[in-house]
Amino acid sequence: MDEALLRQIWHERARHTALGGVVLGTAMIAGFSMWIAINQSLGVVSAVHLVPALLWALFVLNLDRLLVTSMVGGARRVGSLVMRLAVALTFGFIIAEPLIMRIFETAIVQHIQDERAGQLDALRANLVKCNSEERAVAEREDAVGPECADYTLTFAATPASVRRELAGVRAETKDLQSVVTKDTADLTRLRNDAAKECAGGSGAGFTGRRGQGPLCRQRTADAEEFARTHPIAQNTSKLAELRQRSAALEGQLGTAVTDFEKSRDTQINSRVDEERSHQGSIGFLERLDALHTLSGQSFALGVATWAIRLFFVAVDCLPVVVKFFGGTSGYDELFKIRSTASQRIFAERVSTEERRAVEEYAAEQDDIDRRARMRRAEYDLSLQEHQVQLKARLGDAVSAYARDLLRGRAEGSSVPTQTRSRAGDRGATVGRSAPAPSGAAAEAAMTGRHASP
Repeated sequence: MDEALLRQIWHERARHTALGGVVLGTAMIAGFSMWIAINQSLGVVSAVHLVPALLWALFVLNLDRLLVTSMVGGARRVGSLVMRLAVALTFGFIIAEPLIMRIFETAIVQHIQDERAGQLDALRANLVKCNSEERAVAEREDAVGPECADYTLTFAATPASVRRELAGVRAETKDLQSVVTKDTADLTRLRNDAAKECAGGSGAGFTGRRGQGPLCRQRTADAEEFARTHPIAQNTSKLAELRQRSAALEGQLGTAVTDFEKSRDTQINSRVDEERSHQGSIGFLERLDALHTLSGQSFALGVATWAIRLFFVAVDCLPVVVKFFGGTSGYDELFKIRSTASQRIFAERVSTEERRAVEEYAAEQDDIDRRARMRRAEYDLSLQEHQVQLKARLGDAVSAYARDLLRGRAEGSSVPTQTRSRAGDRGATVGRSAPAPSGAAAEAAMTGRHASP
C-alpha cells in the first residue's frame, strides 16, 4: 500500500485498513492451525513449533496480499477470481483440518485409545488361544494353522511329557488294580469254599461233612495253588508304588503347568508391551482417520465437522471475495494511472538510453575508421618519399657515370692508363649498384649538366 496515493484518497483509508485486517486475521488463523498440526504430529506441545507456524503465517499473509493486490480492474476479473478462489479454497481446507481436530480432540483421542486397547486385547486373546497347552503340544507334531502363524510362541518345555507319563501310570494302575481286585476276590472265594467244606457246610457242591475229607483237602490245595500262581502281594506292592508314582507325577504336572503358564504369560506380556511401544504417541494421521470414522458413525458430528470446515474455508476466502465484490476503488484507479505512467516513462527512458548508446557506438566507429584512413595515408606518403629518394640516388649515380664518360672523351689518349682503369672500375661499380641508363637518359643527363650554370 502506497501511502502517497492513499493520502490522495483519504476517505478510503478505513476500507483498505479493514481489508488489511482481514488478510492479517487469515494469516494468524493459518499460523495457529499449523502450530496445532505440528503439535499433533509430534505428540508434544513446544514453543519451538512456533517458528514454522510463523513462517507458514507469513507465507499465507504474502499469498493473500498477492491475491488481493493483483485483482485490479480489467475484463479478466472473473477468471482471476476463479483461479484465486480455487487457491483460497485449497488453503482453506488445509488450514481447517487441524482446527477441527483440535475442537473435537477429546472424542478423537478417546476413540484412538479405545481402538488401541482393542487391538492389544485382540492380540492377547489370539496369543492365548494359539498357545494353549494342547496347541503347544500339537505344534510339536503338526503344522501350525494359518490363523496362528503370527501368534506362535516358543517354549523350552511343556507339560506334555509329564502328562503323557502320568496318563501311562494311571492306565497301568487301573489295569493292575483290576487284576489285584479280581485275584483277591477269587482267592478269597477259594479259601472261603475250602473253609466251608472243611467245616461241613451244606449247599451245592459241598458234601456237608465236617473234617479233612478229600474234597476239603482238594479245595484247600486249589486255594493254595491259586495263591502261589497269582502274585497278589507283589501286585499289591506294585500298585502302591504306582499310586505313589502317580501322586508324584501329579505334583510334577502341576509344577510344569504352572511354569508353562508363567512362561506363556511372560511372552504374551512381552509381545503386548512391544506392540504398545510401537503405538507411540497419537499422530496426525491417526487423528485424521479417527475424525473420519467418527464423522461416519455420528450424523451430528459429521454435520458439525463440515460446518466448521466450511466456516474456516470461507474465512480464508474472505480477502479475495471482499476485494472482488468491493469493486475498483479510487486507490486502484490511481494505482493504475501511476503504474501506466511509470511504464511509459520507463519505456521512454530505455529508448533514450538505447539511442544514446547507439549514437556513442556509431561515433566511436567513425573515429576508428578515420584513424585507420589516416594511418593508411601516412603509410602511402612514407612509401612515396622512399620511392623519390630511391629515384634521386639513381639519378646521382647516372650523373656521376656520365661525367666520367665525358671526361674520358675530352682527355682522349692523354689519359693515363691507370686513370682509365680507375674510371673503368668506378663505372663497373656504378653499373653494379644501379642499372645502366639508356642512351637517351645519359644524353638527357649530360644535356642537363651542360645547361646548368
